[in-house]
Amino acid sequence: MAKKPIVGFYGITGCAGCLLSVIFNEDEIVDIIKAVDIVAFPFIKSDNSKGPMDICFIEGTVVSLDDEKIVKELRERSKVVVALGTCACEGNIPAIRNYTDDKKLSKWLYKKNPQNQDTRTPKPIHEIIQVEYRLPGCPPDRDEVKRFIKDLLLNKTFRNVRSAVCVECKLNKNGCLLDNNLVCLGPITSGGCNAICPTHGLKCYGCRGLADDANFDEYFELLKSKKIKPTEVRKVMDTFMARAVDEKLKGTKWEKYH
Repeated sequence: MAKKPIVGFYGITGCAGCLLSVIFNEDEIVDIIKAVDIVAFPFIKSDNSKGPMDICFIEGTVVSLDDEKIVKELRERSKVVVALGTCACEGNIPAIRNYTDDKKLSKWLYKKNPQNQDTRTPKPIHEIIQVEYRLPGCPPDRDEVKRFIKDLLLNKTFRNVRSAVCVECKLNKNGCLLDNNLVCLGPITSGGCNAICPTHGLKCYGCRGLADDANFDEYFELLKSKKIKPTEVRKVMDTFMARAVDEKLKGTKWEKYH
């Protein structure tokens, strides 16, 4: 770019882990950040600009009127908006409340805090404002964050990984966790994380969202053959991709699995 792009990092309702993933990245990301003008990062800066931005990263899920107001205001100020992390891209983990009994949930609400009285159905930010780019993951993959910033600095079009996590498992020469009767969501989850969880013996929870070519017919037939109960599948899916799966399975023979 001819000049340093003006960049801001913001968080709404969430754990701030995605913002931490930017701060605690490797030395290379520090060099890249020197190539941009970070005018706002409330997590670490006390003096934050309220002016226009070229790129705005937003972490978290819209769960309140305050969150909705913030993302709309940031949209107006920004040329490019980036959904940073699974909460911003998919709505979960906060959207788990959409699948939880309100009576069980009520004891966890901060009743004495007025700003929480307008809490509503959690939504990913793209359901409120236009989003140009998504960097999914809980937290986002460090290499992907670096690649994204590099591409924008070079005026290249950034593209998310389209293939499933299973492709990266194969490249890492991992055995298949489904063979051990674990409810791994790798076959239906977008890659880009280098299959970090399965590589370390942990099942994929789908934190990067649904793969473009997710084949639910094949996936659920495989789970049935292993006598895995629908309730077990749902518990794993609800963690990160409940909303996306709910929409995908609506009206299909597999709807009972969600």
